[in-house]
Amino acid sequence: MKAKYICPILTSMNEDGSVNYEEMHAFYDRVLQAGIDGILVGGSAGEFYAFTYDEIRTFILDAVKYIGNRGVVIAGTGRMAKSETISLSNEALQAGADAVIVVGPYYSACNEDDVYAYYDEILQAVKGPVYLYNYSDRTGYDVSAETLLKLREAHDNLVGVKDTNPVLRHTQRYIQFLKPRFPDFQVYTGYDNNCIPSVISGGDGCIGAISNIRPDICADIIRSLASENISELTRLQRSIDKYFALYEVHTPFNPVMKWALKEMGLPVQEYCRVPIKPLTDKQKEALSSMANELWRKA
Repeated sequence: MKAKYICPILTSMNEDGSVNYEEMHAFYDRVLQAGIDGILVGGSAGEFYAFTYDEIRTFILDAVKYIGNRGVVIAGTGRMAKSETISLSNEALQAGADAVIVVGPYYSACNEDDVYAYYDEILQAVKGPVYLYNYSDRTGYDVSAETLLKLREAHDNLVGVKDTNPVLRHTQRYIQFLKPRFPDFQVYTGYDNNCIPSVISGGDGCIGAISNIRPDICADIIRSLASENISELTRLQRSIDKYFALYEVHTPFNPVMKWALKEMGLPVQEYCRVPIKPLTDKQKEALSSMANELWRKA
């Protein structure tokens, strides 16, 4: 079974909120050298929503240039203003990004017709491959399998979807609706624990944040899927299930993962962009048993 693991990279920031590019370059190197297929820069894990247009543009273009052809580069280009989404998407693609990924507008309530109309205009205007990012917990609405199929029927440059939905059946419906008509359409789960079962169901892999912490395990999952090694996949699934605690012990998960990487001696600062704050010493103490289990023993 062929699949890919893409890392939605965390962002190492200095105390003033600026991107620490030296550490980001080392971070890209570490993840790719571990065997991860590519990087999503400017995604939710990277706190894209807290960056100005110019800041995220610079961040994306730097990643495209630095990573080059060493791995797939997907740029997160969804902005609240449609014109900015289109402009940022086309500039990222012109610079060499393999694709862009676009989350729908958030805050405003959208019905299915609204969702279709928004992406229909985006897909007409963006000159290159686009992934749709479905994340109903953040946007407030779900993109149905029916709407996704309708969009793909109208636009050849809609190449795939990232489905950040904890319910596996939701991702399976995307697979079942899209794959019979468009076998090359790529369906990625956004949750690491759903990677193996979604690929078995016909999906294409995972764009999951645990790959920031344990890219080795995530790369092993892809290799074991390719060889269809059931006993190894069973072991890896149980390992990923344990690491899923990183998502659950604190909302949002970004500062927990940055803390873990910092303790592991890796090149990431714990600073986040407002409204996210780094963990306090008291919070870290409350999470020490998880830390002992997941990374301090490694």
